[in-house]
Amino acid sequence: MGPSASEEILASFEKEHAIVLPPAFREFLLHVGNGGAGPPAYGLLRLGEVPTDMPPDQAAIWRDLPIVTQPFPFTRTWVWEDGDTSPEGNEEQVEHGSICLGNDGCAMYWHLVVTGPERGNVWLLTGEGIQPTTPRRDFLRWYEDWLDGRTNWWADPE
Repeated sequence: MGPSASEEILASFEKEHAIVLPPAFREFLLHVGNGGAGPPAYGLLRLGEVPTDMPPDQAAIWRDLPIVTQPFPFTRTWVWEDGDTSPEGNEEQVEHGSICLGNDGCAMYWHLVVTGPERGNVWLLTGEGIQPTTPRRDFLRWYEDWLDGRTNWWADPE
């Protein structure tokens, strides 16, 4: 794991982006570490970092977080690849209210929702759609499940 983040670093990030990090994630950063081993497959990013494989225009959105204060409106899986629409929002709103945790490769990015009804939960965002874990997992449960050897994020833990 990377070194833990200080209260000053977290407060500065929250102030800069006008958000409050979900408590479980905040505690992890303060007491366990800021980035390093873990899910996603290529490791957990440090707070405010973006994956190096992201296209520059997409990386700028997740690094600068210009619309992170806008509520993440989704509560259900949505696959738009085949032209399906969502009654909960549109493709632009996928960029609302979350921060990037890292990637599993092939443009599959894990995000932590920081605003809206799914606040605190982890979602997978891809070029084809979005999906929460099933059952819903907040950051700590997601990370603890990984420590326990679970990586099927769409099945109940045994």
